[in-house]
Amino acid sequence: MTMRILGAPLRYVQGPGAVDRLAEEVAIIGGGPAAVVIDPVARRLLGDRIMHQLPDARLLDFNGECTAAEIAARAADAGDARLMIGIGGGKAIDTAKGAAIERGLPVAIVPTIASNDSPTSHIAVVYTPEHAVEGVRHMKTNPALVLVDTAVIAGAPRRFLAAGIGDAMSKPYELAGALAGGGLNFFSGRPTELTQAIVERAKQILLTDSEAAMAATEPDESFERVVEATVLLSGLAFESGGLSIAHSMVRGFSVMPALSALLHGEMVALGTLTQLAAGQGSNKEIADLMTFFRRIGLPTSFVEFGIEAVGDFERMAEVALTAPYAANYYRSLEVADLVQAMQSLDKRSGR
Repeated sequence: MTMRILGAPLRYVQGPGAVDRLAEEVAIIGGGPAAVVIDPVARRLLGDRIMHQLPDARLLDFNGECTAAEIAARAADAGDARLMIGIGGGKAIDTAKGAAIERGLPVAIVPTIASNDSPTSHIAVVYTPEHAVEGVRHMKTNPALVLVDTAVIAGAPRRFLAAGIGDAMSKPYELAGALAGGGLNFFSGRPTELTQAIVERAKQILLTDSEAAMAATEPDESFERVVEATVLLSGLAFESGGLSIAHSMVRGFSVMPALSALLHGEMVALGTLTQLAAGQGSNKEIADLMTFFRRIGLPTSFVEFGIEAVGDFERMAEVALTAPYAANYYRSLEVADLVQAMQSLDKRSGR
């Protein structure tokens, strides 16, 4: 019998001003010295506070894409570090994870946006210099610390939070797909009952609180719940539950120049709608989700990006079906099935 496995970070800390307890949290997980991979925006916002907390830390600039070369360079720059820290957006975070893998070190994560659920995971997504997905690397364990300063998150453009909501909203449908297809989670285990409960609670929070969180000017209870749902709950859900067509489609979308400016969670929103349109969702379910996505500014069709050629749809579908979790679905899908599903979203959008 396949084991039930759930993975999670050692510590998760969330709230306004959380960055100002970084030194305390680093000491709890074993201390430094630390090498900090930090993106330019995060360095401008938090660089002085980070150095106040960790005066002996080595700040390593992230150069824009999480490539194999970038990971190797940051690993080489880490010196005598006993801890890697990733601060910034998802790709800076994944670069820190990749460097931690190469150096055999634990990692702490400090996201400055809530645009996806990567912070809690033991996974680093690696891209080509042309920004297409190249592959995935795995740490032996999840991050030792995930520290989320919601005052920082609240100061970011709301497009990032909307993307995080789009990423998180895929999880109920992807878990259902994984369970129907008999797929395993990212720890090669079956989802636990807790994982299934986490997915349902995240969905409830997102449908109830997302619009209030998007309108909030500073962290309040709705904002805190939505950030927790997009970062912690969604992160636990995808790793310990499993992915399906929604994230498979992201691989296909990443090779399409017209979609290159989309954030990961915006691509996932399109992927989730594609997954439902391929047969998993009812007409009402698809329409309701499209309406929800539109209200928070997420994309719901391909024609809005000028994608109409059959060859483009076929190319996206072909690449999507190479993803390892593309088989996590209630039925086997072919290229034509995904093409039809994507085209149906354009028809539903009325554009």
